[in-house]
Amino acid sequence: MRDIPGRTPKYMVIRDDLIRRITSGEFAPGDALPGQRHLSDEYGVSLMTLRQALDELCDRGVVEQLPGKGTYVRAVPVPYSMGNLRSLADDLRAHGIEVLTRVLSHEIIPVPEDLVTRLGIPANGEVLKLERIRVVRGAPLIHQLSYLPQPFAGLLKDVDFEEQELYAVLAERAGAVAVQAEETISPVLMPEHVGDLLGLPAGEPAMRSERITRDASRRILVVDLAILAGNSVVIVNTREVSGDQVSYAMGGGAGLS
Repeated sequence: MRDIPGRTPKYMVIRDDLIRRITSGEFAPGDALPGQRHLSDEYGVSLMTLRQALDELCDRGVVEQLPGKGTYVRAVPVPYSMGNLRSLADDLRAHGIEVLTRVLSHEIIPVPEDLVTRLGIPANGEVLKLERIRVVRGAPLIHQLSYLPQPFAGLLKDVDFEEQELYAVLAERAGAVAVQAEETISPVLMPEHVGDLLGLPAGEPAMRSERITRDASRRILVVDLAILAGNSVVIVNTREVSGDQVSYAMGGGAGLS
């Protein structure tokens, strides 16, 4: 039986202790908590008091109670920020989130037809295609395709992108610094081939990001296309008087700014 101080309401002590046990990794996202009777015996309280603590955790989004199944730890949403020019991995690390990169492909290819207009290069040109999986808190959550036109493609063709970040290498090797990016986020259904890579069901809600990054001379540095797991990633944007501009497109194409 766990010791519970006398002055603090017992359900609050249980609530805070369960949060501590979850954040310490004793119970991971997706894990079921021990049964209510087990927990009430462990903490030496009534089922009513234990349920009050669990209700508080539900209200905070820490756990969810599934009728007939039990109480499960919710996955902590991963913030995807739009208000800066950092790389995705650097941005996640700025939030204190562990992120690893798996490189699936890294090769120079003929420019894909659908990118000819975006990149403004001849249809017979070449780009560096970089395909990566972003593993966040141990779970693969983001599939990312990056395309770099020449001369950047040739300069970065031998970089180990599991160890180095794209924007940092661009600045170091090519002297190309990102100063402006246009990004579009739209809801999609998880494509089957991406779902297979992320270990997620095809057809479940997801988000698609398309980002075009330029330098001070308006040269396109990178075109990024990403699929983000819809149940684990939240979009975050910081607005300032002189900061970024955000526009919203409605389903029928009407625009609001």
